[in-house]
Amino acid sequence: MTTEIKKSWLNTQKGVSKLHEESKDWISELAFVRDEIRFLNHLLSEQYIDYLFAGLGKRVEIFTKKMTIEDTSGEILITEINKHELLLAELIEHNNLITNINYIDQHKKLQKEVEVYLKKYKNLKKQIFEVIEKVMRKKNIKKIK
Repeated sequence: MTTEIKKSWLNTQKGVSKLHEESKDWISELAFVRDEIRFLNHLLSEQYIDYLFAGLGKRVEIFTKKMTIEDTSGEILITEINKHELLLAELIEHNNLITNINYIDQHKKLQKEVEVYLKKYKNLKKQIFEVIEKVMRKKNIKKIK
């Protein structure tokens, strides 16, 4: 698989294996985010009473809803990438990859979607950490007294 594809963005050449590798990296990253979301949901639900006492119950509910949306979005992205990978295999099998501009455009589109998704998720995670930190500080102040 030494077929090179000229990508319209950056005018670089990438082999089929590089495109496949990028797709697999995206799936891995998105799967990790889904694991983190499960952990954060558990963390928030486990200490929910503490968040209520700290006056952060509403924010935690909002975060929980946003994480559900992000989890669903991540699942949809993984499905799209898997379909993209199947198309890559089909195009390789029929030796149509170089002439298929749609595949290259779809790859670029998926790359952008993954980048936007990860940026949005990291921002949400940062906000959640800030809330968790506030509650932990309040708990520590109560323990000291």
